[in-house]
Amino acid sequence: MELKLQSILFPDKEEYTDYADLFYKGGLGIQDKEEKCFVFSKYSTCDFGAYLNAFSMKKWKKHTKIGQTSLKLVIKGNFELVLSGYHRIEESAKRDVLLKKEYHCDEKTEISVNIPNNKETLVAFELRMYSDCYVYGGGYYAEVNEEEFNEVRLSIATTTFKKEDFIRKNVKMIKDEILSKDDIIGRNVYLHIVDNDEGRVLSAEEFEGEHVYYHRNKNVGGSGGFTRGMIESLQQKPKATHVLLMDDDVVVLSESIKRTYLMLLLVKPKYKEYIISGAMLCYEEMDVFHEDVGFLGADGGQNSSKGHGKIVDMADMVQKEEAKTKKADSYAGWWYCCIPVTMIEKNGFALPLFIRVDDTEFSFRNQAKFITMNGICVWHMGFTLKFNYFMEYYQVFRNFLIEEACNPSRGRRERIWSRFNGLFLSEILRFNYNAAEMIVDAVRDYLKGPAFIEEEKCQERLKTMSAKNADMKDFEEFDEYGVDIDSIYQEDYRSLKDTILYRLTFNGQIFWPKKWLRKGPAAVAHDWFYNPQRQCLVDSVIAINPNAYTAEIRKLDKKKFRKVMKYYFVTLKRYRKMHKEVDKAYYDRRKYLTSYKFWKEYLELEKYQ
Repeated sequence: MELKLQSILFPDKEEYTDYADLFYKGGLGIQDKEEKCFVFSKYSTCDFGAYLNAFSMKKWKKHTKIGQTSLKLVIKGNFELVLSGYHRIEESAKRDVLLKKEYHCDEKTEISVNIPNNKETLVAFELRMYSDCYVYGGGYYAEVNEEEFNEVRLSIATTTFKKEDFIRKNVKMIKDEILSKDDIIGRNVYLHIVDNDEGRVLSAEEFEGEHVYYHRNKNVGGSGGFTRGMIESLQQKPKATHVLLMDDDVVVLSESIKRTYLMLLLVKPKYKEYIISGAMLCYEEMDVFHEDVGFLGADGGQNSSKGHGKIVDMADMVQKEEAKTKKADSYAGWWYCCIPVTMIEKNGFALPLFIRVDDTEFSFRNQAKFITMNGICVWHMGFTLKFNYFMEYYQVFRNFLIEEACNPSRGRRERIWSRFNGLFLSEILRFNYNAAEMIVDAVRDYLKGPAFIEEEKCQERLKTMSAKNADMKDFEEFDEYGVDIDSIYQEDYRSLKDTILYRLTFNGQIFWPKKWLRKGPAAVAHDWFYNPQRQCLVDSVIAINPNAYTAEIRKLDKKKFRKVMKYYFVTLKRYRKMHKEVDKAYYDRRKYLTSYKFWKEYLELEKYQ
């Protein structure tokens, strides 16, 4: 039988208008809503070799059981169809034309061309218009053997906390464009909405219907919300075979979910235990690629395996498709992550880490392997506007220490320590004493052992620790300082003399009289960007978030400096003395902490049914 693997997509919603190059490049198509088509003008060229419409030929062949592939279009007009394949040569995309054919379609017509056998990474088509052309739709098809279909029941589990607008929009889309269809996908997709907001703005009455379920949940963060989604997916009738974890603050296309389902339906036995990891594109700049698979780098930070940047040029698309995801210490983020149920049944649910690193730990624990593909993606709210020290310093560092205790490895712990030790020094050198203290708090709480995270006090800890976050205010309140906000991420040249004094005196906080300090505030970044020369030997800094247009004044305080440094050395001494014992306690408890028995009590499932 013939099965449609991928639909041709168009920028048919207002939010995509400025990002049409994700769909096609060249001729500017105009939507005819009455005719339900896109119209391209005479003597224009339109290239559908774009991120959402290029066909990942190599990956479909590698991972699935497909036969002859073809391209079908429903179209009216006179045009030449050019079908091409693309692969990477160094930093460029090499194009090989597979076929050319002219068409004269006076009426709305379905045309079909078999795709010649090839070894290309991506296949895409181009239309050269000899008259006005009306494109109604189309897609890439493949011959498949129905008897070889895998049994697939895909459960989408999305956990939400005060993101009602996003959830309502995504649920409506899934209902209208997937669940309402009487096809193999519509009959086998389920949706579980896990609501962590105990204020309960949302309700079961608003959402529930056939294959759609709403679950009240405690505010236990992403790890607790997604675990609840996994549990409900395993307990639904019939039981899910795969769980697609998806964040709440995302825009997603139904096509991404459909391609995910079809990949699972056709995947070869060799790849059945792979995670399908969707890409995160930036919500604020929709043609910017952030990550689909990440890895813990040599710097101890979480890095994108394929790099960041625009996903418009064919060279960038081919690079992303051909990039390897087999790097050591790789993980898939839970913004769009499709997990086989067998993996959960074998190795358990998430660790109760509240927020951050839960997805990374899950990948490490399962020694996960990944499938990625262009067009399987979400647009996620950016992290820049949401940056805060509780999340980026306390949660990430504490949770990585716990992750390493549960999944001991060679070298990871040292890299993680090196990173956060560096961040501690960076923050204390720019008088951000609260942030530096939170990094030490992370070690202190890790040393409390597994009993600390077994006790559900997520909201209490969130409230307590968040009080140490920066008190960022509207930048207009600081107009008197005449700060050049555009220079925040420009690194100043370091003088040798200042560098020596900066290091010897901990930036004027020891061995340096206050009267010798320069008058501030010096303008520095609010996040990880480190510019030591600008803050060298000044009495204060102004930390600025140029994206949110906010700032905070921080003053040199020798008393606070001594207090935090003492706290640091005392905690470090305790860590060196007892971390092996603490590691063993976590390791011995790890299976229980990821078990249904633990999570049933932790989530108070009987209360929140």
